[in-house]
Amino acid sequence: MELVDIGLVLAGLVLVFFGAALSVYATALLGFLIGVGGGYVMAPQLVGAFGTGGVVAFAAAIVVGGALGAALAYVALSFATAIPAFVVGAYIGLYVITPIFTDGGLVRYLVMIAAGFVAAAIGFTLTKFALMFITAFVGAAFASGAVTLANLTAVRDSFSLDPILFDPLGSTPLLGVEVPLFGAMFVLGVLSQIGLFKLGWVARLATIIPGVGRVFGDGNGE
Repeated sequence: MELVDIGLVLAGLVLVFFGAALSVYATALLGFLIGVGGGYVMAPQLVGAFGTGGVVAFAAAIVVGGALGAALAYVALSFATAIPAFVVGAYIGLYVITPIFTDGGLVRYLVMIAAGFVAAAIGFTLTKFALMFITAFVGAAFASGAVTLANLTAVRDSFSLDPILFDPLGSTPLLGVEVPLFGAMFVLGVLSQIGLFKLGWVARLATIIPGVGRVFGDGNGE
Protein backbone atom coordinates (compact mmCIF):
# COMPACT_ATOMS: atom_id res chain seq x y z
CA MET A 1 0.00 0.00 0.00
CA GLU A 2 3.01 2.31 0.35
CA LEU A 3 3.22 2.42 -3.45
CA VAL A 4 -0.35 3.72 -3.56
CA ASP A 5 0.51 6.51 -1.12
CA ILE A 6 3.60 7.38 -3.18
CA GLY A 7 1.43 7.48 -6.29
CA LEU A 8 -1.05 9.80 -4.56
CA VAL A 9 1.79 12.11 -3.48
CA LEU A 10 3.22 12.22 -7.02
CA ALA A 11 -0.20 12.85 -8.56
CA GLY A 12 -0.75 15.53 -5.94
CA LEU A 13 2.53 17.25 -6.85
CA VAL A 14 1.56 17.27 -10.53
CA LEU A 15 -1.77 18.89 -9.68
CA VAL A 16 -0.19 21.37 -7.26
CA PHE A 17 2.46 22.78 -9.56
CA PHE A 18 1.16 22.11 -13.09
CA GLY A 19 -2.62 21.71 -12.67
CA ALA A 20 -4.21 24.45 -14.75
CA ALA A 21 -1.26 24.52 -17.15
CA LEU A 22 -2.13 20.96 -18.21
CA SER A 23 -5.82 21.94 -18.56
CA VAL A 24 -7.76 18.95 -19.88
CA TYR A 25 -5.19 16.46 -18.60
CA ALA A 26 -5.26 17.93 -15.11
CA THR A 27 -9.05 17.92 -15.17
CA ALA A 28 -9.05 14.26 -16.21
CA LEU A 29 -6.49 13.42 -13.49
CA LEU A 30 -8.60 15.26 -10.93
CA GLY A 31 -11.70 13.36 -12.04
CA PHE A 32 -9.76 10.09 -12.04
CA LEU A 33 -8.52 10.58 -8.46
CA ILE A 34 -11.99 11.51 -7.22
CA GLY A 35 -13.50 8.57 -9.12
CA VAL A 36 -10.91 6.12 -7.77
CA GLY A 37 -11.49 7.41 -4.25
CA GLY A 38 -15.24 7.05 -4.66
CA GLY A 39 -14.88 3.59 -6.17
CA TYR A 40 -12.58 2.49 -3.35
CA VAL A 41 -15.01 3.72 -0.70
CA MET A 42 -18.16 2.40 -2.39
CA ALA A 43 -16.70 -0.89 -3.68
CA PRO A 44 -17.88 -3.07 -0.75
CA GLN A 45 -21.47 -1.82 -1.14
CA LEU A 46 -21.43 -2.11 -4.95
CA VAL A 47 -19.82 -5.54 -4.96
CA GLY A 48 -22.30 -6.80 -2.37
CA ALA A 49 -25.27 -5.35 -4.25
CA PHE A 50 -24.34 -7.26 -7.40
CA GLY A 51 -23.74 -10.45 -5.49
CA THR A 52 -20.07 -10.71 -6.42
CA GLY A 53 -16.95 -10.73 -4.33
CA GLY A 54 -13.21 -11.15 -4.34
CA VAL A 55 -10.25 -8.97 -5.14
CA VAL A 56 -10.99 -8.83 -8.87
CA ALA A 57 -14.50 -7.44 -8.38
CA PHE A 58 -13.20 -4.95 -5.80
CA ALA A 59 -10.43 -3.79 -8.15
CA ALA A 60 -12.90 -3.55 -11.04
CA ALA A 61 -15.14 -1.21 -9.03
CA ILE A 62 -12.16 1.05 -8.34
CA VAL A 63 -11.00 1.06 -11.97
CA VAL A 64 -14.52 1.76 -13.25
CA GLY A 65 -14.87 4.60 -10.75
CA GLY A 66 -11.61 6.15 -11.90
CA ALA A 67 -12.48 5.76 -15.59
CA LEU A 68 -15.93 7.32 -15.11
CA GLY A 69 -14.45 10.21 -13.13
CA ALA A 70 -11.86 10.93 -15.82
CA ALA A 71 -14.37 10.58 -18.67
CA LEU A 72 -16.99 12.83 -17.08
CA ALA A 73 -14.34 15.42 -16.26
CA TYR A 74 -13.10 15.37 -19.87
CA VAL A 75 -16.57 15.62 -21.43
CA ALA A 76 -17.92 18.40 -19.21
CA LEU A 77 -14.92 20.58 -18.42
CA SER A 78 -16.77 23.63 -17.10
CA PHE A 79 -19.09 21.51 -14.97
CA ALA A 80 -16.11 19.39 -13.96
CA THR A 81 -14.49 22.47 -12.44
CA ALA A 82 -17.76 23.75 -10.96
CA ILE A 83 -18.44 20.56 -9.00
CA PRO A 84 -15.05 20.26 -7.27
CA ALA A 85 -15.11 24.05 -6.83
CA PHE A 86 -18.33 23.65 -4.83
CA VAL A 87 -16.71 20.94 -2.69
CA VAL A 88 -13.56 22.98 -2.06
CA GLY A 89 -15.56 26.16 -1.42
CA ALA A 90 -17.87 24.39 1.02
CA TYR A 91 -14.89 22.87 2.80
CA ILE A 92 -13.20 26.26 3.18
CA GLY A 93 -16.48 27.81 4.27
CA LEU A 94 -16.89 25.21 7.01
CA TYR A 95 -13.34 25.06 8.32
CA VAL A 96 -11.90 28.52 7.57
CA ILE A 97 -14.73 31.07 7.30
CA THR A 98 -17.19 29.85 9.94
CA PRO A 99 -14.66 29.80 12.83
CA ILE A 100 -13.91 33.46 12.12
CA PHE A 101 -17.46 34.81 11.81
CA THR A 102 -19.66 32.39 13.76
CA ASP A 103 -19.74 30.46 17.01
CA GLY A 104 -20.84 27.25 15.31
CA GLY A 105 -24.32 25.76 15.29
CA LEU A 106 -26.54 25.34 12.26
CA VAL A 107 -25.45 28.66 10.78
CA ARG A 108 -22.07 27.17 9.90
CA TYR A 109 -23.76 24.81 7.45
CA LEU A 110 -25.52 27.74 5.79
CA VAL A 111 -22.14 29.45 5.42
CA MET A 112 -20.68 26.21 4.08
CA ILE A 113 -23.41 25.88 1.41
CA ALA A 114 -23.18 29.57 0.47
CA ALA A 115 -19.40 29.34 0.10
CA GLY A 116 -19.84 26.22 -2.02
CA PHE A 117 -22.27 27.90 -4.42
CA VAL A 118 -20.05 30.99 -4.72
CA ALA A 119 -17.06 28.79 -5.50
CA ALA A 120 -19.10 26.76 -8.02
CA ALA A 121 -20.17 29.94 -9.82
CA ILE A 122 -16.55 31.08 -9.98
CA GLY A 123 -15.51 27.63 -11.16
CA PHE A 124 -18.07 27.67 -13.97
CA THR A 125 -17.35 31.19 -15.23
CA LEU A 126 -13.63 31.63 -14.49
CA THR A 127 -12.40 28.19 -15.46
CA LYS A 128 -8.68 28.96 -15.59
CA PHE A 129 -8.45 30.55 -12.16
CA ALA A 130 -10.82 28.02 -10.64
CA LEU A 131 -8.75 25.15 -12.02
CA MET A 132 -5.60 26.71 -10.54
CA PHE A 133 -7.28 26.93 -7.14
CA ILE A 134 -8.90 23.49 -7.24
CA THR A 135 -5.87 21.57 -8.50
CA ALA A 136 -3.59 23.32 -6.00
CA PHE A 137 -6.01 22.54 -3.15
CA VAL A 138 -6.69 18.90 -4.02
CA GLY A 139 -3.08 18.31 -5.03
CA ALA A 140 -1.79 19.79 -1.77
CA ALA A 141 -4.17 17.53 0.18
CA PHE A 142 -2.56 14.45 -1.40
CA ALA A 143 1.01 15.73 -1.64
CA SER A 144 1.13 16.91 1.99
CA GLY A 145 -0.23 13.62 3.29
CA ALA A 146 -3.41 15.24 4.61
CA VAL A 147 -5.38 12.61 2.66
CA THR A 148 -3.87 9.13 2.36
CA LEU A 149 -4.97 5.62 1.52
CA ALA A 150 -5.38 4.97 5.25
CA ASN A 151 -7.85 7.88 5.44
CA LEU A 152 -9.84 6.53 2.49
CA THR A 153 -9.86 3.07 4.07
CA ALA A 154 -11.22 4.59 7.28
CA VAL A 155 -13.94 6.36 5.26
CA ARG A 156 -14.84 3.05 3.61
CA ASP A 157 -14.94 1.15 6.89
CA SER A 158 -16.88 3.77 8.85
CA PHE A 159 -18.89 5.08 5.86
CA SER A 160 -18.23 8.59 7.15
CA LEU A 161 -16.32 11.52 5.63
CA ASP A 162 -14.73 12.45 8.96
CA PRO A 163 -11.43 10.58 8.32
CA ILE A 164 -10.62 12.74 5.26
CA LEU A 165 -11.63 16.05 6.83
CA PHE A 166 -8.59 18.08 7.81
CA ASP A 167 -7.83 21.61 8.99
CA PRO A 168 -6.44 23.62 6.02
CA LEU A 169 -4.76 25.95 8.51
CA GLY A 170 -3.27 23.11 10.55
CA SER A 171 0.39 22.11 10.75
CA THR A 172 2.22 18.87 10.00
CA PRO A 173 5.29 17.53 11.86
CA LEU A 174 8.25 17.58 9.47
CA LEU A 175 11.76 16.73 10.69
CA GLY A 176 10.70 17.52 14.23
CA VAL A 177 9.21 20.91 13.32
CA GLU A 178 5.53 21.80 12.98
CA VAL A 179 5.08 23.12 9.45
CA PRO A 180 1.87 24.35 7.75
CA LEU A 181 2.67 21.92 4.94
CA PHE A 182 -0.72 21.90 3.25
CA GLY A 183 -1.02 25.69 3.29
CA ALA A 184 2.54 26.18 2.06
CA MET A 185 2.12 23.73 -0.82
CA PHE A 186 -1.23 25.25 -1.77
CA VAL A 187 0.18 28.80 -1.94
CA LEU A 188 3.31 27.67 -3.81
CA GLY A 189 1.14 25.71 -6.22
CA VAL A 190 -1.10 28.66 -7.07
CA LEU A 191 1.92 30.94 -7.54
CA SER A 192 3.67 28.31 -9.68
CA GLN A 193 0.67 27.90 -11.96
CA ILE A 194 0.23 31.66 -12.33
CA GLY A 195 3.92 31.88 -13.24
CA LEU A 196 3.55 29.23 -15.95
CA PHE A 197 0.85 31.33 -17.61
CA LYS A 198 2.64 34.65 -17.19
CA LEU A 199 5.92 33.30 -18.58
CA GLY A 200 4.19 31.83 -21.62
CA TRP A 201 4.95 28.19 -20.85
CA VAL A 202 1.30 27.18 -21.29
CA ALA A 203 1.24 28.60 -24.82
CA ARG A 204 4.38 26.61 -25.61
CA LEU A 205 2.88 23.43 -24.16
CA ALA A 206 -0.23 23.95 -26.31
CA THR A 207 1.91 23.75 -29.46
CA ILE A 208 3.38 20.42 -28.32
CA ILE A 209 0.64 18.63 -26.38
CA PRO A 210 -2.82 18.42 -28.03
CA GLY A 211 -5.69 19.58 -25.83
CA VAL A 212 -3.74 21.76 -23.42
CA GLY A 213 -5.57 24.92 -24.51
CA ARG A 214 -9.04 23.38 -24.61
CA VAL A 215 -10.22 24.49 -21.16
CA PHE A 216 -9.28 28.09 -21.73
CA GLY A 217 -9.98 28.50 -25.40
CA ASP A 218 -6.35 29.07 -26.41
CA GLY A 219 -2.85 28.15 -25.38
CA ASN A 220 -2.06 31.14 -23.21
CA GLY A 221 -5.25 30.84 -21.24
CA GLU A 222 -6.20 34.50 -21.65
